[in-house]
Amino acid sequence: MSDDLALLVAERAIERVLHAYARGIDRIDLELVRSCYWPEATDDHGGYAGGVDGFIEFVTGALARFERTSHFLGNRLITIAPAGDVASAETYCVAYHRYADGDGVEFDMTAGLRYVDRFERRGVEWRIARRVCAYDWRRVDAVDGDGGGGGFGPAYVRGVRGADDIVFNILD
Repeated sequence: MSDDLALLVAERAIERVLHAYARGIDRIDLELVRSCYWPEATDDHGGYAGGVDGFIEFVTGALARFERTSHFLGNRLITIAPAGDVASAETYCVAYHRYADGDGVEFDMTAGLRYVDRFERRGVEWRIARRVCAYDWRRVDAVDGDGGGGGFGPAYVRGVRGADDIVFNILD
């Protein structure tokens, strides 16, 4: 394989891990999230810094307070080290979180952040070895109107967390 083609294949494999992570978080598929990391990897999310098992425990509790989340991945710069088995990746993300306060008032919390990752390839598989979340901005807005229904009628397919989401059933 040419060097340029090998670079494209590595970058695409890393992008697939990044996309799997976002899906795993938003659909609360924590085994998918776990599969994005090497077993001894570390994650620094600000509210948690440590190993993967602790991160999964942390994110389980953190996600429970949100009705919905959506993580949109944007610009990414992936740099493959000359040896070809280590890479850095900086991925911009805008993360949306819907939640209700103690009085039932709904809010949207939006954050701009970057996932700054060290990826390692072992065999043919790329996974995260170290992740640091760099937070650039955040805002919280009260939801006006029908926040829960979002104005969607009964004919609209709504995204849900877990195995009942349409993404897991489209091939049925």
